[in-house]
Amino acid sequence: MTKRILLLSSTLIFSIILFFSNCQREIDVPVDTTGNNVVNDNIMVVASVRGTVVDENNQPVSGATVTAGVSTTTTDTYGIFKFKNINLSKENGYVKVNKPGYFTGSKSFVTTTGVTHNIRLKLLPKLLSGTFNAATGGSVSINGGGKLVMPAAGVADASGNAFTGTVNVSMTWIDPSASNLPEIMVGDLRGITTSGEERGLQTFGMLGVELTSSTGLPLNIASGKTAELTFPIPASMAGNAPATIDLWHFDETKGRWKQEGTATKTGTNYIAQVSHFSFWNCDAPFPLITLCMSFVNASNNQPLINTQIRIVRANGLAGYGWTDSTGSLCGKVPKNETLTLQVIDQCNNVVYSQNIGPFSANASLATISVAIPAANSLTFTGTITNCAGNNVASGSAVIYTNGAFSYNVPVTNGTFTATIIRCSNTPINYSIIGIDFTAMQQSVPVGGTASTGTVNVGTIQACGTSSSQFIEFIVDGTPYNFVTPPDVINAFDSTGTWGAYTNNTTVSATQVTGGSTTTGTYFNFLNDQVVGNVPLQNVSLYLSPAVNAQQVLTTNPMVNITAFGSTGGGFIVGNFSIQMMFGNTPKNVVCNFRVRRN
Repeated sequence: MTKRILLLSSTLIFSIILFFSNCQREIDVPVDTTGNNVVNDNIMVVASVRGTVVDENNQPVSGATVTAGVSTTTTDTYGIFKFKNINLSKENGYVKVNKPGYFTGSKSFVTTTGVTHNIRLKLLPKLLSGTFNAATGGSVSINGGGKLVMPAAGVADASGNAFTGTVNVSMTWIDPSASNLPEIMVGDLRGITTSGEERGLQTFGMLGVELTSSTGLPLNIASGKTAELTFPIPASMAGNAPATIDLWHFDETKGRWKQEGTATKTGTNYIAQVSHFSFWNCDAPFPLITLCMSFVNASNNQPLINTQIRIVRANGLAGYGWTDSTGSLCGKVPKNETLTLQVIDQCNNVVYSQNIGPFSANASLATISVAIPAANSLTFTGTITNCAGNNVASGSAVIYTNGAFSYNVPVTNGTFTATIIRCSNTPINYSIIGIDFTAMQQSVPVGGTASTGTVNVGTIQACGTSSSQFIEFIVDGTPYNFVTPPDVINAFDSTGTWGAYTNNTTVSATQVTGGSTTTGTYFNFLNDQVVGNVPLQNVSLYLSPAVNAQQVLTTNPMVNITAFGSTGGGFIVGNFSIQMMFGNTPKNVVCNFRVRRN
């Protein structure tokens, strides 16, 4: 039975690590002669990682640089990245994400050989929080109550030399009571104590601080100096906040929280002195056991894939995770505590709950059958075929929906089924791509609108040599698709010379329902049948009565042309990413297209 990563949070309080195996089993934790948990991060295994990166508005982040071990890749249009069969630390797989304008995002997890680990990560904006003069020192505060106080002559450059002049401060506070803590927190909530033991961490807040010069050079605290950090304690957690708490810093090289010093409770804050900058975390450690579980949809006995699970402690704090492609997960939870297991929809609402525990040792639960309210249940089914028209033996259907959610669903003899637990029965847009792993081919996007019940999308051919044309728009995470047939898609030379394409190409699409055109779009770009970046002009979108725009906000927008086929049926293939004004609201627009030359 396969397992996935369950990330620790603090509404999340406990560290949770999911893994893949062929059957439910316990995790062997090495111990030293005193019986304490110890770890060795230098043991390497081969495994895979798949993840989604979103911004502060829950929109996909494309073009972000993602690093895992010695491997590097970038996120695609949907904010998705993939690493296949790479070397990772067995005890602590580690993924870092970098994008200009954001703090480094990261996730850590226990790695299992041959497994695809799944993560979802939200980047935090790195804005200018304030400035101070290095000679005199100063303080900078941010919304939410986080604060930095720097001493006089307390700043040094990367070489350790004293720095004088204006210091720019970028700072962010991670609220430990936030419902999206699993996405925004750094690493996971496992910490290494000063004696080298691994512990679960109950977080009471994190602060990230970066100092730079006016020219962008990285700065830090001078040797022999300390800075004061203030961590606000959320009102909902104040009753459980100890007077003194352990302090932990995040080691970006190792992907680990490491114990270093303490913080003192003063009023509604924790105050700490630190000698260097990174992300800092106020945490109370606790012992763990390993818990495994599996979930199925009570209405059809199918596994609940990519479903959010929450484990709540008696004090109201909780940990979160997401089931894998078999509806299973395994993770570390507090030892000897009565717990509540909850199944969560896309808006963090509870749709199923039961009491479990306490557990004094590692345990596995019987398969849990979840009765999903009809208003929350949306099931997709379909068939994936290869270029020969035969059912795909090894492949998947990748489903994209509003809110930058994606579901990687394996096929069985070419067929797939996946249930999404929604917040309501309001219609959403979806886009599905079929993938054939054997031939390394994929389909064009197949899109539509759905609300609840079961949607059979029919047969999707995972074949890159298909003659199908498509234009796909993603507007603030919501997909809109034009695909022939039945839609009408054209590409032509805008100068009026049919088929010449010597100066300006126009691409257009319309959707016809009941004999009337219901949606349409066009855009044109300057080109001379070249492959590469060319200027984009005159974008007009009418994707629905409420989703239409003509004003491009992006300065000097460009189209990336990846193929410009020959006359007589060749294809023009490309993509672009811009910002447009929809009514009074700016929105991000991503477009992928494959259209035939006229």
